[in-house]
Amino acid sequence: MPSETTDWSDRLHRSRTALTLYFRRLLSPPLPGDGLLLFGFFEGVIGWGLSWVFSRDPSLAPFGLIQSIVGVWAVLTVGIVVFGVTYTTPTVRRNRVWVVWAGLNLAATLVNVAALFEVIPSGAVRYAYWHPWLAVIGTGYLVTALYNWESPQIRQQERIVYAATGVVTLGLLAGSLGPLRAFVTLHIFAIGAAAHLVPIGHDVLADAVLIARRQ
Repeated sequence: MPSETTDWSDRLHRSRTALTLYFRRLLSPPLPGDGLLLFGFFEGVIGWGLSWVFSRDPSLAPFGLIQSIVGVWAVLTVGIVVFGVTYTTPTVRRNRVWVVWAGLNLAATLVNVAALFEVIPSGAVRYAYWHPWLAVIGTGYLVTALYNWESPQIRQQERIVYAATGVVTLGLLAGSLGPLRAFVTLHIFAIGAAAHLVPIGHDVLADAVLIARRQ
């Protein structure tokens, strides 16, 4: 029994050490793909979290409710794109999936800003704020799931989670134009946060579990 306890303790120590090194590598420039993924997770927590806080108490929004939410996402989007271009490995910068995500995020930000400055026709303004972000999440995760299908870089289980999230998100987007309009509008920040964070969290956590089990 003491021997089993010692073995378990040694394995736990090795797993903890390996995970510490793993996350330290993820957060140390130049970032690998999973490192940028982790920063995308933090971006989502901040963006959807602040959006929800401002919506619950508009007095906390420094520049007005809509302006503050758009400003938060504009800063976060530009920040992570610049961060991705500047502090990632060359293989990440050349990865077409990351290029697609960067393009989608910048496009949604431009639509938000255009709506804010009333460049978009008045009839389309109601669809110019959170709708583009559901389109970004849904399309981005489908591209992530389907691109280079045979590549072992993304495991099958992760592809399934990405694909399912993409389909569900685009389904909710379509439903928000009809029978689900009230539901999606009321819960948009919770829906956006879940769709944004769950696949990334699953990906990073799955890698961490695999590393821990190998020790």
